[in-house]
Amino acid sequence: VDDSQDRASQDDPDRERLDAAWKVWIDSQEAAIETVRTAEGVPRTTPDEAEGYRWITRLVSLAQEWFIEKSDPLHPQLFQSQTEYRKLLVDNPDVRYGFCTLDETRTYRLVGTRGEAAYIGLTFGTPVGKGAVDGKTGTTVQAHIDQFELGPGGEVDILIVPVGHRPAARPKNCIEMTPGTGQLAVRETFFDRRVDRPADLRVELVEGEPPPVLGVEELAGKLEFAGIFVQFVAATAVNMWHDTADNVNRFGGTAGAEHVAAQDDEVRSHSNAEMTYHGGRWVLGEGEALVVTIHDPPTDFLYWGLTTSTAWMESLDYRYTTTNLNNHTAQRAADGSWRLVISPTDPGVPNWLDTQGRREGYMIVRWVLADGPPHPTCELVTIASLTGR
Repeated sequence: VDDSQDRASQDDPDRERLDAAWKVWIDSQEAAIETVRTAEGVPRTTPDEAEGYRWITRLVSLAQEWFIEKSDPLHPQLFQSQTEYRKLLVDNPDVRYGFCTLDETRTYRLVGTRGEAAYIGLTFGTPVGKGAVDGKTGTTVQAHIDQFELGPGGEVDILIVPVGHRPAARPKNCIEMTPGTGQLAVRETFFDRRVDRPADLRVELVEGEPPPVLGVEELAGKLEFAGIFVQFVAATAVNMWHDTADNVNRFGGTAGAEHVAAQDDEVRSHSNAEMTYHGGRWVLGEGEALVVTIHDPPTDFLYWGLTTSTAWMESLDYRYTTTNLNNHTAQRAADGSWRLVISPTDPGVPNWLDTQGRREGYMIVRWVLADGPPHPTCELVTIASLTGR
């Protein structure tokens, strides 16, 4: 059987297009590794160096699943973008991150069951990594799942519609996508992920489409953008680390809604507008620890959580030791505050955050549904002085 017409040859324009896209995909990974190799002002211990290389493999894994496999808004997939083995721009170990690509002109349903998370944020935004849409980038609509009517067993059924397409009956369980919306980020925040049951959610297109057929230009574009994304995140993380130089052993930062309004950059503008972000760099001398004190905000709040991370903006490995705490897992002090201790060795006091021998890294406190929470305070002390406190 002559199947020559079905085989692409090396001179075929389709093959040339795919080869060119593949080269972008591979070259982008090498460029990201070069960012790790040449980044200035980052810790250069053996673990930091090795983790930098591993970090790039994790970014490649995320880009492959996100942009090559699950970026079709006509066949939406709500997938887990971050895990213990794949981390992005200071992931919170208390959070289960879901992500789905959307088309602002189509109608969807978010369905499933709520689970037991303390908070499930629904952050709609412009497509990440693709710049401004109509002069704006970042979060377009912010909501959380408990704003809506749920079934007696936590059943979820929320309509997601283009702007101006809310049904005449105006159901409470409806979200209008602001123009420019191209994605949904679901932040499922737990007090204790080890025991709290996660949500089981999916996004469905209301008017279905036939199964997709992969084309050359479609795949080529996905490969190229996935490669650009890897480079973008690598450079962004290094820039975030450099930005912490003004907050050594102290916290800066502000509300997510302010980042969205200020349009600071493409990362901060995609903040959850119901959260506040306080961050800084911790730097320890030999035999030193950093005591972080967190105070109640003036009004009720739902959650705070402190995460420690590497200079590559990956949370410290939380599988085997305690590297993060929140307002339910940390012990309160007698005065009602929480005192957490960032230390490379066990100081023998409650609320130890294990740096796994590191003496430098990033820290961030995320607040959920808190109105004007105060910045945490820091005190650099010797580990020996903590005994008996």
